[in-house]
Parts: sequence; C-alpha cells; structure tokens
Amino acid sequence: MYLKQHLLLSVVGFLSVLAIGGVAVAMEPIEITVWGLGEGEGMIGWLAASQEFERNYNANHEQPIRIVTSTQGGRMNPQKLMCAIAGNEPPDVINQDRLSIGGWAARDAFIPLDPFIQQDAATNAPHAVRAEDYYSACWSEAAYGGKVYAIPNSTDDRALYYNKDLLKAAGYVDSSGEARPPQNWDELKEYAIKLTKKNERGDLERVGFIPNYGNSWLYLYGWQNGGRFMSPDGLTCTLNDPRIVEALDWMTSVYDVLGGRAVVDGFISTFQGGILDPFLNGKVAMKVDGNWQLGNIARYKPDLNFGVVAAPVPQGEPITWSGGFSYAIPRGTQHPEISWQFIRWMTSPDAVVLMNRVVQKYNKSRGRPFVPGISANVRANERIYQEFVESNPDINANLRQYFRLFIDLMPSSRFRPVTPVGQLLWDEHARAFERGTFHEYTAQEALDIGTRAVQKELDRVFRKKTYPPMQWRYPIALLVVAIGTASVIASLRFRKQGRQTNRMSIGEGVAGYLFASPWIIGFIVFTAGPILVSIVLSFCEYDVLHTANFVGLDNYKLMLTNDPLFWKSLWNTVFMILGVPLGMILGLAIAMLLNTEVRGIAVYRTIFYLPAIVPVVASSILWIWIFNPQAGLLNSFLRVLHLEVPLDSLLKWLGTEGLLWLQDKHLAKPSIILMGLWGAGASMIIWLAGLKGIPEHLYEAAEIDGANRWRKFLNVTIPMLSPYIFFNLIMGVIGTFQIFTQAYIMTQGGPVDATMFYVYYLFNNAFQYFKMGYASAMAWILFLIILILTLIQFKLAPRWVHYETEQK
Repeated sequence: MYLKQHLLLSVVGFLSVLAIGGVAVAMEPIEITVWGLGEGEGMIGWLAASQEFERNYNANHEQPIRIVTSTQGGRMNPQKLMCAIAGNEPPDVINQDRLSIGGWAARDAFIPLDPFIQQDAATNAPHAVRAEDYYSACWSEAAYGGKVYAIPNSTDDRALYYNKDLLKAAGYVDSSGEARPPQNWDELKEYAIKLTKKNERGDLERVGFIPNYGNSWLYLYGWQNGGRFMSPDGLTCTLNDPRIVEALDWMTSVYDVLGGRAVVDGFISTFQGGILDPFLNGKVAMKVDGNWQLGNIARYKPDLNFGVVAAPVPQGEPITWSGGFSYAIPRGTQHPEISWQFIRWMTSPDAVVLMNRVVQKYNKSRGRPFVPGISANVRANERIYQEFVESNPDINANLRQYFRLFIDLMPSSRFRPVTPVGQLLWDEHARAFERGTFHEYTAQEALDIGTRAVQKELDRVFRKKTYPPMQWRYPIALLVVAIGTASVIASLRFRKQGRQTNRMSIGEGVAGYLFASPWIIGFIVFTAGPILVSIVLSFCEYDVLHTANFVGLDNYKLMLTNDPLFWKSLWNTVFMILGVPLGMILGLAIAMLLNTEVRGIAVYRTIFYLPAIVPVVASSILWIWIFNPQAGLLNSFLRVLHLEVPLDSLLKWLGTEGLLWLQDKHLAKPSIILMGLWGAGASMIIWLAGLKGIPEHLYEAAEIDGANRWRKFLNVTIPMLSPYIFFNLIMGVIGTFQIFTQAYIMTQGGPVDATMFYVYYLFNNAFQYFKMGYASAMAWILFLIILILTLIQFKLAPRWVHYETEQK
C-alpha cells in the first residue's frame, strides 16, 4: 500500500514538473529585434521608449516580449539588411534612411503597411498612424507605388546660418544697423566673395560661403531654381533639366571666384566638428545646414552672434529639403503584428516626448543644454516646441526663434525622388556636381552623363523584356560531368602508370582523405563553391533578394560597351601599377642600407618594418592629415625647406592645381602611390633575405676582375636577386589590382572619379546597387586580367630570372 502511494505521488510530482516546465516554455518571451536605432545620446531616448513599449505590452498580454535593439544595420547601411533578408533572418523592425525606402520596396524587401493603418483607423486604435499627422514630404518619401512602406520617425530641413559680426564688419547691415543676410543668389555670391579672407601666401583663412559645405547639395539649388530631378511618373530621369543646369553653373561660379573647387576642398579638409566647427570659430561666415546645428551652437558656442534665415532663392518663395529616417517591417519577419504595434508607439507624440525628456535629463546631469531634433509628426513637433524649447529657460530667445523657423519651413520642404534607383540618382547627382565644379565637363555635359546613367538603370528596372529564371540544374549537371570526367581521366592515368592497388593502399587512401576531409569540405563549401556560383551569377541578373534570372552575355556586353565608369576604374587601377616598381626600388634600397653589421641594426630594421604592420585603415586616416594642403605634415615640411612655392608653381605649370594632393584629380592617384611607399618595409624584409643569401665569394671574384660597386650591383646583386624581383613583381601587380581601402577611406572614389578603382567600383555595384550579377562579371574580368598578366610574367621569367640550382 505504501509503495503504491509513493508511486502515485511520484507520478503526480513528475507530471507537475512537466506542467510547470511546459508553462515556463510557453511563457518564454518573444524577442522582437529592432535594428538601426542610432548611436550617441539619442540612443538613450530610443531605449527608454522601447522599454516603455515592452512594459506596456507585457502588462496587457499573456505572452511576454523582449525588445532586442542593435545600432548595427539599417539607417544608411544596406549590406547587413540585404544579407539578413536573403538568409531568411530579418529583424522585426528596421530604422531605415528614407532615401532607400523606394529601392527596398521595389525589391519587395519591405511589407506594405496600409492594411495596418486601415485596421487602426477602423478600430480607433490608440496612437493610430494617420497620414495627415505627418509632413507631406516625410510621408511621401516613405511611400512607393501608391503604398506606404515605412512610417517616418524623424526629419530635418536646411536653412542659411550666418555670422552677424562678420556681416556687420563687411558693411552688410540694414537701416537699423543689424546684420542683413543675402536675399538671393546674386547677393549670396557677392557676400561669399567679400567675406572671404586670404593670408600672405594666398591660402584661405576664412571663406564667405561654400555652396556645398554644410548640408545642401545640388538637390537644394536645383529645387530652388524650379528644377525637377525625375518625371512625375518616375519613368524618366530629368537630372539635366535646364534649371538644374543653371543651378550647377551658379555653384561652379561661386567655387571659381573663391579660387577653384580643389582649393576650397583643400581648405575644407582642415575642418573638424564639435567645438572646432569652422562656423563657430569664424572660418566660415555663412553656410546652409540643418536644424541639428542649433544644438551644436548651444553646446559649444552659446555666445555666438549668429542668425538663421531661409536659404536665398533666385526668385519666389523659400524652399528647403528634408531627409530623415523611418521604421519599416522587412519581409519575412515572424511577428508583423507586434512589429506594427512597436512602430505605432515609437512614432506617437507620447513616445517622442518621452525620448526627448530622457535625453534632456541626461544632458542636464552633465551640465549641457539640450536642443531637440524635429519629428516627422506634426503634432509631436508642437509638443516638442512647447515643452523643450518655448518653456525651456536654458534656450535663449534667438534659439527659440530659429527652431520655430525650421518647423515653419517644413510645409515647403522638398524630398528626394522616391524611385528604385534612388541611391544611383543620388550618386550621379553628386558625381555631376563634382564633374561640373572641377571643370571636367561643362554643367550641361556633366548632367547629361548622369542622366544617361540613371535612365539606363531605370529602363532596366521598368523594361518590358523579361529574362527566364536561372535553371540551376544545368550548371550543376555540367559540374557533375566535369568532376566525373576528371575522375575517369585520373583513374586511367593511374592505371597507365602500372600501379597496383591492394586493400592496404586503398585503406591508406581512405584514411588520408578522411583526415583531410575537414579542409576539403571547408574548401568546397566556402571557397570553391562560391567561386563556381559566381561564374554562373556573372551570366545572371541577381540582387540577392530575388531569384537569379539568366541574361546570357548581357552583363559583359554592358560592361565592355556601355559603361564608361568601368573603363575609368580600370585605367585608374592600371595607373597604380606605377607604384609597384617604385616600391620595389625603395624596398631594395632600404634593405641594402640595413644589410650591414653595425650596432643596433636590429632596431633600425624594426623601425623601417613597423609601417608595414600598421592597419590600412589607420594608415589611411593618418595620411589624410599628412596630405592636408594647409596644415598637413608634407606641405609643412616643404615649407620649412622653402620648396613649397617652387614645387607648387611647377605642378601648376604641369596642369595640376598645385600642392593639393588628394583634392587634386591629377595628384590623387600619385598621392596614394606615395602613401604606399611608406609601407616599403614589407618588401624590405624579402629583399634583406635575398641579400643575405648571396655568396660573398661572388663579390670577391668581381672585385678581382676590377668591378666597382655599381658593376657588382648590376652583375652580381641583381641577377642573384632576380627570383625575389620576380616574386615581388607578381605579388605587387596582383595586390595593386585589388586596391580598395585607400579609396574607400580617403577619397570615396573622388575627386571626379580619379580614385574610383576597379574593386571599389565592383563593391559599389554589389553592395550599393545590389547588382550582384554585374559585380560577378566584373570579378571574372578582373580574374582574367590578373591571370593573363601573371602568365605573361611567367612566360618571360626564364629570360631574366636566375636560380641557384640552374644547370649550365
């Protein structure tokens, strides 16, 4: 009896544990992943609002959730989101730059939010999202094809900041003696000239106004002049609108009267942010910038005597443009309903106010003033203004007035065209601006080139011609046949050699393959597999998010016959090969200097080798400062040696802009080559090993024959080092064709695409424009170029490369 009771209690206890465990499993919180919430102090507000949503949701729902946030992905970073969607592991919510919403929506990467909006309107849900609560520019920029794909959460707009003291000193005052800002483009140009100041060497010390310093771009001036960048139906690019051509001509004329685009960019390269902002320190008298600049002034220069007005226009009403971020729900998310509730709360006036309260409290705890940003929600903006600006004793009357100005300008704001090619349109508009202001082309020609590039992509996106999906069974079958054929050939050759197999040898072979299998599998999956797939993709149109479509040789035809930037990037890369022999010569020279037995030689060798182990990113940032035209170490060194003026004159005589280095389209590539010579210590080690391996008796024999140092170098050192020359030459050429980081960090491909190297252009096609098929085709063209050059070098090597083991 006792045993039965014991067993019964045991069973009941076991079932209870199972039940409790089951409840615990069922009540495990659902993770809602949110990407791109931002960084810095603003992140504190985002987190507070996210936690408030989590608390409220869990208090009203049986199934709890947990918000997991990440600053990585989203915003202006497309690569991580693309990989996440392709891998079927997207975040639940993403905070995305509105410029890219149209492109993502066209690729079916985001789900339309209209059903959620309509459902909330029908049920009168709390914090319901309504289009009329948002500025038209913000709402329109988050919609595509008549559907809403994102909900705006922030915005910004632009106006003209001006230093009142500098304007007064120049005599630009009204009847009451107050500073009078420029009223139109003609006055703005006049002010820019008069307020600019140069030192005795002719270097800029202060500039009155720089058309594209701050945050304006050609977009603003084109809109101000009445231009349109896209047709209303979104099918035609109108970047070369005559009114935009006029705007670019005006911008170019301002740069020219200041000394030229390269000179101005050289001056800009000395600028820093924060407390060293040039506007705060009087180096820039006027600039078009965003509302966020008010916060910088309040924090770093509260006593600055400045003003803000709507940016001058040629004629008519003031115009600004706005950008910002929006919440979207990626396709494939597991919890769209909860994601929508999160978005609905985070964009509500209550959440916006909560975020600002938290950030304000954070700043007060550190004794700093707080100036809020602008919300895309009109009702939220009014509450922000009332609570954090109008009734805030830490904000003076001027800041209140200017903050109100930015809000009042929002109804007249323009927004970047919503199109599947939005990123390309932005890049081509910026490229046209560079080409025009650097006088690479006239304004009309520069904008015509950009228009053709964008229109070509628009025609591809909206074309009537369709391509068939890639039939992967054919390349797989071809691969199987190739492997089978190779196996048969190997087997026949094995038998032909008369080798006999037995069980022991077979067993040893199997064991060998088993031991090597981890590497073999890794090689096939992570190296050989992607290589083979990239061959197939080079014949496809593929954006990662959709099925690859077979296009035959179209990618290669486009690349070779209708892509000027392909040839430009290839030429830029070929030019950089000049750095290979220069680096080899310098490395050999250093090695010969260090090939001596003196005290401390190991220290000297270490010193010369150190630059070779500095990360490329770190060295790139270092050399940006070294190449700074005004405050850089290189020009300062030339100035001390009294070589700056004659060298500058010589370079100008040769057709360059002078000692502007990275800001000069003629010197940008030579500058990067010069930077590469700093790392000659890497090849120095190889040369040093070669020099140590040359037998001393060869030099002694040459001395007996009467050879001087030069003859010994030519007839002994060089022939004995020929294998090392061959190795360094091959590796140097291969490395040059892969150059990327310097352009990515230092110049972003500029000026005027002078440093748009092949791999950088390949990267942009793959990860900016999602043209993976085209990028794969570029990769295989690059492979063929490197292969051909390497084979040529191997073919010529026997004529001049000498090895010690050669038999005469």
